[in-house]
Amino acid sequence: MDNTWKICRMNDDHSCGNFRVGGTNPQANSDWVSRVLMRKLRDNPNLKPKALVKMVKEDYETTVSYKVAWFAKEKALMKIRGSYSYSYQLLETYSHELMSVDPDAVTDILTGPGDRFECFFWTYGISVRVYKKNLRPVVIVDGTFLKGRYPGTILSAIAVDGNNHVFPLAFAVVMKEKNDSWDWFFTKLRDHVVGVDHQFILLSDRHKSIIQGVPKILPNAVHMYCSYHMSGKFGHKKIKFLVQESAKTLNQQEFWGNMLGIWVLSSKAHEKLMDVGPLEKWASAFQEKSRYGIVATNHVESWNKMIIGERMMPVTTIVSMIRDNVIRHYRDYRNDSLKFNSPVTTWCQEQIVHNAAVARKCTLERASAGIWSVRGLKRSCVVDLNKRTCTCKWFQTMGIPCEHAMAAIKEVGFDPYKFVEVYYLKETYIETYREEWTPTRGKEEWPTDRQRRRILPPLKTSKAGRPKTARKRGKAEGVPVQSRRCSMCRVRGHNKSTCLECVDDYQLFSHTLFGEGPPLSPVPATI
Repeated sequence: MDNTWKICRMNDDHSCGNFRVGGTNPQANSDWVSRVLMRKLRDNPNLKPKALVKMVKEDYETTVSYKVAWFAKEKALMKIRGSYSYSYQLLETYSHELMSVDPDAVTDILTGPGDRFECFFWTYGISVRVYKKNLRPVVIVDGTFLKGRYPGTILSAIAVDGNNHVFPLAFAVVMKEKNDSWDWFFTKLRDHVVGVDHQFILLSDRHKSIIQGVPKILPNAVHMYCSYHMSGKFGHKKIKFLVQESAKTLNQQEFWGNMLGIWVLSSKAHEKLMDVGPLEKWASAFQEKSRYGIVATNHVESWNKMIIGERMMPVTTIVSMIRDNVIRHYRDYRNDSLKFNSPVTTWCQEQIVHNAAVARKCTLERASAGIWSVRGLKRSCVVDLNKRTCTCKWFQTMGIPCEHAMAAIKEVGFDPYKFVEVYYLKETYIETYREEWTPTRGKEEWPTDRQRRRILPPLKTSKAGRPKTARKRGKAEGVPVQSRRCSMCRVRGHNKSTCLECVDDYQLFSHTLFGEGPPLSPVPATI
């Protein structure tokens, strides 16, 4: 019998590795681990080295150390996302690739001494066209830090569509949130997105660079402060609630009532709140221009949470992945518009249904053609259907009929959807997400002959200890802090000077405890 074998076919693609199975093998190094776990790291780049060690043990019956797994992850991610330092050089190449599929897109790169990267701004042509045509004139801005190898911050400008969804407008990657960075971002936002003469609401937190830059760069913008950040100045739960209610209410009498409640709890809190600035900067009851009920920066905070995975990548990968994220949102929201069962968006329909239910409990009397006197659960208001206004201010502020207007509309038999502003209509929402996006090609297909200047990465500043990836949270965000124990009531959270539980009723409004009295409101009292 001949012991000779003839090989007819050979499959040279092996996944088992060239080593014996079982135990610890020196050939199971970081290169091999990164190669065999490349697909899993591509799907989930947040896998810990402990999880990688467990995967190797289960799939290949061999043991690797945590150090090997950590190096393997770094090598695999380097192949997946590319080089951090060379990614800055690719920004110009990506800009040409972006404008090849979106000719109306705008990008701009700013470098400093030694060709070091400083700022990169980009926006999309579709986003700018849709904002100017179909969206409410409200822009929310905020910044969030990068988590990669080099320092940086992403500045975002977000609008809100008719269904109360996030609508990304423009972005910038800067080194730090400072005066020059925000001024440069606002300049690009004015020149390429909103326009010079556009009047709109700009909502933000109370960052000093934003407060200084908006009047200088965007004089036609009405800058208002986020109610959540306003209430975050105080630790008392009741004070935080009253601050948010003061910012939300449209009635000046209710506003001064809430302010009186804050003064009763803490005169210092009342004094600090009044020192923030003009009331029209944060209180809706004194607003110069309608902000359509958007009193907090929740939308841009939600967007920062959506891109938390992108913020760990190199800068060009960040820009590319953000565009992919926007494309996915367009696709999902376009599909949502096909499910609307009313002439308005789902969010607007919920507001109308709620106001219609409350309107059943209202009594009304017709004063003249189109003008009604409506008595609701809390107050009596005058509704003018011809001018689409109500003395409660909700009708003209939101662009949606309030409960008083709904009672009058129901009485005359009109269609309530005819009194809704165009931003909330189904046709407007469909038009918002009608345009199709063209994806960019892969990084390996980008033209390499478009790199005309050198862009070096910023200087890396390393601090002592392990690099931090989580943002430091403040006391207003629910972080437990060392609580004090009151020496009078023995309850934690306050001290003797701010204790409310042990104050007798006859001492509650005494001059020795609270001074001479609260400041009088300029609004005349009504009966």
